[in-house]
Amino acid sequence: MNNKSVNQVFRTKDYSTFKFDKENRTIIPSHVKSLSKSMLTNGWVKGSYVVVNKENAIIDGQHRVLAAEIAKVFVEYVVEAKATGENIRLLNTDTKNWNIITHLEYHVKQGNQSYILLDRFMKNFPSLKPTECTMLVKNSTSSASRGEFERGEFVVRDMKIAYDWGHKIMSLKPYFERGYNKAIFVRAMVRVLIKPIFNFEEFLHRVKLRPKSIVMCGTVEQYLEMTEDIYNYRRSDKVNLRF
Repeated sequence: MNNKSVNQVFRTKDYSTFKFDKENRTIIPSHVKSLSKSMLTNGWVKGSYVVVNKENAIIDGQHRVLAAEIAKVFVEYVVEAKATGENIRLLNTDTKNWNIITHLEYHVKQGNQSYILLDRFMKNFPSLKPTECTMLVKNSTSSASRGEFERGEFVVRDMKIAYDWGHKIMSLKPYFERGYNKAIFVRAMVRVLIKPIFNFEEFLHRVKLRPKSIVMCGTVEQYLEMTEDIYNYRRSDKVNLRF
């Protein structure tokens, strides 16, 4: 077997060596603090090399560098000369280090218009979870797939509809504070909002008349049944919202 060296490991306490790439994920101060406490006790974890490119921009390990500076320990790093901003995302795709927000921030920085619109929408509806926001901006009963979202292939549809649905869901908060933003309730609401026969203003009026009628449920189907019961209360022309 022919073995050959790939990357030499360097060691330094000159923390100014490292540059922070704008493509990298947002710094989480609590994570830096946790790592620095560990380093004060145990030092640098062997094998956990920081990866930099030829300009010493950090590709992977920015939290570890900041923690090492606080703990005053050596940073061990390798140079990946051809690494780029895209490597930052690919290196972390399908790992717990990067979540939906991290990928969103990356694609926003890349100027992807769908992600910019989603980011703006999420800032307007901070109490709605990211996965439900993707569903609303897609005008769909399903959220974006992880792979699609991470690859930058996510596409928004009609933002006017998305904002309309978002405001309607938020209008239920005073009457259903415990569950208005829960994933299964939002999914149920999208299932009925998408139906031409459903009049949300009429539904909201009936909720206001009988606020105790809207209660926590365990599944999307149960929420659909509850919504239908509220909507059809004392109606002569019953409407089927479940199918």
